[in-house]
Amino acid sequence: MLGGNMATADSSRDQAQTVFQSHQPWLFNWLLKKLGCPYDAGDISQDTFLNLLRAEHQPLREPRAYLLVIANRLMINRHRRQKVEKEVLEHLFVHGDQAEHRGPAEITIHRQLLHQALLVLTEEVPEKHRKAFFMARMDGMSYKAIAAELKVSESSIKQYMARTLVHCHQRLYGETTP
Repeated sequence: MLGGNMATADSSRDQAQTVFQSHQPWLFNWLLKKLGCPYDAGDISQDTFLNLLRAEHQPLREPRAYLLVIANRLMINRHRRQKVEKEVLEHLFVHGDQAEHRGPAEITIHRQLLHQALLVLTEEVPEKHRKAFFMARMDGMSYKAIAAELKVSESSIKQYMARTLVHCHQRLYGETTP
């Protein structure tokens, strides 16, 4: 049985290599037109083929369509991550005057923790939860105002906040709640 799994893995790698050789220039050029930056296009192209290589699937009938789906998902995730990073940087700019009263070690620890929290928020927290969290924590909006903005109930906002805080705390400090 083990030999069968190895043969399947080899076949999948061979297929990924063939798809890469046949379609990488096309995908790169498509991404370059979309993103306007050769470095970003190269990064997303590489990540697309890494996802293809990691995926276990049947032989591809339409490799370009499959690559476009993967690349589009990666671009969406990249856009979301950049949006959250921008919001955090704006928050730091607005609240940057507080950093003057901290020592270098405290600033470094704060930045590392902020970086970890940013990764958790961008990669693991649903969009509505993240929006509610930023509106409350960064913009100082009331739960009622956030509920009106997101078109959900105020109790939903309370749940979003609680779930987001618990999730971030668990991920950052490795603690579970009883």
